[in-house]
Amino acid sequence: MVSQYSDVVIIGGSMAGACLARQLKLAHPDLSVTVLERKKTFNSWVGESTLESFWDYAAKDLKLGFYLDSNHLYKHGLRFYFDSKDRDLSVEDMSELGRTWFHGIPAHQLDRARFDTDMVRFNREIGVQFELGETVNEITLDAEQGHLIETSNKLFRCKYLVDAAGFASPLGKKLGLIESQDHRHPVSSAWGRFKFTQLIDHLGGEEWRARTHFTSRSLATNHFMYKGYWIWLIPLDEHSVSIGVTVKNNEVNINVKSAEDFVEFLLSHRCMQEVLGEQFELQDYKAMKHLSRRASQSFSTDRWFLTGMSSAFLDPLLSPGSAYLTDANRMIGELIEADRQGHTQEFVDKTKSFNAYLLGWYESFMLHISGNYHGSYEVHKTHFEALLMHWFGFILPSSMARKFGYCPSMSALSQEELNHKTLSMVEQAAISRIHVLKDEFIRLIQGKEHRLNRGHFFDIELTRCRMKHALSRGHMLDEKAIEELDKALLEVTYNGFLRSLCDIEKVDFDEEKMPLVVDAAMKDKLSLTHTMQLFKI
Repeated sequence: MVSQYSDVVIIGGSMAGACLARQLKLAHPDLSVTVLERKKTFNSWVGESTLESFWDYAAKDLKLGFYLDSNHLYKHGLRFYFDSKDRDLSVEDMSELGRTWFHGIPAHQLDRARFDTDMVRFNREIGVQFELGETVNEITLDAEQGHLIETSNKLFRCKYLVDAAGFASPLGKKLGLIESQDHRHPVSSAWGRFKFTQLIDHLGGEEWRARTHFTSRSLATNHFMYKGYWIWLIPLDEHSVSIGVTVKNNEVNINVKSAEDFVEFLLSHRCMQEVLGEQFELQDYKAMKHLSRRASQSFSTDRWFLTGMSSAFLDPLLSPGSAYLTDANRMIGELIEADRQGHTQEFVDKTKSFNAYLLGWYESFMLHISGNYHGSYEVHKTHFEALLMHWFGFILPSSMARKFGYCPSMSALSQEELNHKTLSMVEQAAISRIHVLKDEFIRLIQGKEHRLNRGHFFDIELTRCRMKHALSRGHMLDEKAIEELDKALLEVTYNGFLRSLCDIEKVDFDEEKMPLVVDAAMKDKLSLTHTMQLFKI
């Protein structure tokens, strides 16, 4: 079998792989790029709800901003609803968190079948060889002579090999890199596309509809939050929506084993009865178990790389997948460029730094996501405001500025040392402290966690000051700015939870005293219980 040479071979032609192929070819027109995709045609898939960093990547690196605006739905942020224990509240009566504003950084809801199919055409138009219906059977790694990839009837040789094949991850599995995180965050999902459902914007009364101002609930990524699981509602086009459920398996068993079970489960919630209406049609159904996973290493100086779900996946909650592939793809671009330019030491150092950065990224988002299976509006109101500030204040600006932790002074550190340093930074950051405080608050209000799940609304509005690092694409993000952000995150968290505890315990809330108490709590890393004792003095 005669081998065909390509500078880069990417295994997997779905979202992560197709985007990387276009990114590399646009940046380096002389680079030969081949994509091997086992599917012959694309259908619906998860990854429909994207985050702002993917927009930045698509517009700046992929030149697809106008395409997204004119072919896919504009996403009106994240929206959360909270139900009673009996799941009997109407959508209008559920407590809700969502925005009434536009912050100027777009994101989109992708029709994945359309997006993935269009990306094949876009890539071929700029010279990418896109092979459909090619299943990889064997991989032989050789950093010097070139990696060999064998399919059923073809042989490919390349200098750079990328595994973007999602959960199949042939390279990741061959090297034993894939580590299940099921012991830490055991989640499974079931989902389907529905037609002829009811628009959320058309439900409820006039006052309820009006409170979102100029935004659309129907265009948001809607989360219906429960103890141990949550249901998503994502629009795909004028007629279709994606509805799915993600379950924390160690907390609840929803007993969904088929499409019929799935529909029956949805209809056991009054809010879903309203959303589905009487004329709905289920177009397809899929389910996956044991979602949480990551690769112990995603980049190698032996010129192989992992990206997208081959590299890591955590949970559909908060839509982190598009943001993760954005950063991983950008890093792969930097690594290939450094190697092609003969910057050997930079290639080595960036490989180590970028592996550590992805580890820190994953652990940060584990904190963002894993603690959100409580089903309590009261918990979420404070916790999510802090998480949103962290996203727009640090994670998103870091992605846009391509601040992925590389520093030449790190040359002397091993990969293990860099990983340890990164994990220590996450542990010392405010995001970890917030996670501890949130867990304590959940324990303190046990038995009362549903008390505000009816009839409340919180506008998740961030001031321009809170958005400044996102709006300036991270150019002003430095150590001082991160310190200021950490302080602000803790202030918001302590203030929110203490207000709730004062309300529950019938303690008068002293606005003048609160800043002093919060400063003392942050300085000494006090628990909420000890902080309340200070507040009562």
